Amino acid sequence: MLKQLLADTNVIYYLMAVLGVMGVAAKIVNHLTLRRLLKAAGNMPKSTHKLIKLVRAKYEHACMIHDSVENIDAFVEKYIYEYRGFLFRIHTWRQVELLSAWFVGILAALGASAEYLSYGFVESVYQYIATGAAGVVLLSVIIRLSDEPYKINAVKMYMIDYLENICALRMKKQRQTDREEISVIAGEAPQKPVFQNASQAAERETKREERQLSIHIEGEPRTPDKSEGEPIPQRSAVRQKAEDEDKPVLREEAIRQILEEFLA
Repeated sequence: MLKQLLADTNVIYYLMAVLGVMGVAAKIVNHLTLRRLLKAAGNMPKSTHKLIKLVRAKYEHACMIHDSVENIDAFVEKYIYEYRGFLFRIHTWRQVELLSAWFVGILAALGASAEYLSYGFVESVYQYIATGAAGVVLLSVIIRLSDEPYKINAVKMYMIDYLENICALRMKKQRQTDREEISVIAGEAPQKPVFQNASQAAERETKREERQLSIHIEGEPRTPDKSEGEPIPQRSAVRQKAEDEDKPVLREEAIRQILEEFLA
């Protein structure tokens, strides 16, 4: 039943045509993708391509964290193989190109076999063989029109050259400059009080003198203030008067002691 269906209809021709179109479309997509990528990789410092921007950002981030990237080849290859140009990765589109050529040849052989088993060596058998061979040759030529492995290696070479010879040196100089700025700031930190304004320095000096003065005053006898009680001259007169009144009493007491000693 299936053999008769394949022999009496043109299903195999339609499948071969679909596979041929898929192979050509995959080739066009891959060609445009690699062409844009190669152009962007040749001008990495100014490129706005999403893959180039991603690689630059990831590399700078890795350098800031780990100080350097040990294996730049693997670093670049990872992002190239994971890049999706249109729906699928570059490697997937390349596989579509190769498989389309293979399946066209397989379908041609299947159609020729079905015709031979049904009708023998008829003209349609040769038509299948000729169509399959032409399709395989055409797709193989189209696949090799643009050397995709060469373009991928060129993109990789441009990226590695920029990251190793330009970006890495720039990051190294930037880190060295940052360290020097930090050292300068650390060296200037102890000298910061020297540059304070004169009013703050004078205020601190005044407070220090007040503290010292209060300490000396607390250690000395307390002198009465004018605002406390009566004035100082009046107090001196009263004290002098009291001392004058006590003098006769002391004199009499001394005379009495002398007489008692004499009479005894």
